[in-house]
Amino acid sequence: MSKVVHFEIPAENPDRAIKFYEEVFGWKISNWGGPFDYWLVTAGDDEEPGIHGAIMTKESGDVVRDTISVDSFDEFAQKIEENGGKMLTDKMEIPGMGFTGLFKDTEGNIMGIIEITMLLITRVFNAPPEEVWKVWTEADAVKQWFGPQNFTAPVVKIDLRVGGTSLYCMRSPDGEDFWSTGIYKEIVPPERIVSTDSFADAEGNVVPAAHYGMEGNWPLELLVTVTFQEDGGKTRFTLQHEGFPDRKNRVLAEAGWNESLDKLARYLEQRSEQ
Repeated sequence: MSKVVHFEIPAENPDRAIKFYEEVFGWKISNWGGPFDYWLVTAGDDEEPGIHGAIMTKESGDVVRDTISVDSFDEFAQKIEENGGKMLTDKMEIPGMGFTGLFKDTEGNIMGIIEITMLLITRVFNAPPEEVWKVWTEADAVKQWFGPQNFTAPVVKIDLRVGGTSLYCMRSPDGEDFWSTGIYKEIVPPERIVSTDSFADAEGNVVPAAHYGMEGNWPLELLVTVTFQEDGGKTRFTLQHEGFPDRKNRVLAEAGWNESLDKLARYLEQRSEQ
């Protein structure tokens, strides 16, 4: 079911509004760092989660707006028009995040819809960050857990330096190989890794997603950011994977990553018992 996932508060004086919401409600607010004025609002935490949002200038609108998450922007834009609403904007891409647009409902209210294509997974592993870092960056360890359930990883090559490359091979239960490659953009041991992610052939050459029968308008490069944060002797791990062409492909990738991370958790347990 589609649900509200984001709100936007217009402000004539953003600094004044930020001060108000921080001091009254304790929200955490920070500039998003994009090409226009927009401040992200965190309105909750792990113990008491809330719907997050943003503060924007009144030049971008003068009413509070809610944004509803949908499976497909195109499908829901059509539904809105067919049921008496009106799309007010064309489909707009939020780089790395997804696709969004504004609509007016039958009562004249203005809201937004968003098709989220960015994948974000958070896990807590029962091992310190230094140990999780090792099993993420050492090729022999990665071979033990990489890939969905019942997949193997017969080839893993890692040149862990900025500008270095990786080459992974996932082998399906029926013996089909899927190769991927990436270039390391940022490395902060044992805290953070940023790298590109591309489909590849066995020699590490980038190939289009269609090479493996993948549907959708895939870019040649995606972006993966992983972080390792100490949390009471354990590791709070986050994986952010950007660039999927649509929500359908993001959901498929999410399932594969979660199965792979389940294997990683079991592997860490086995190492702790040795």
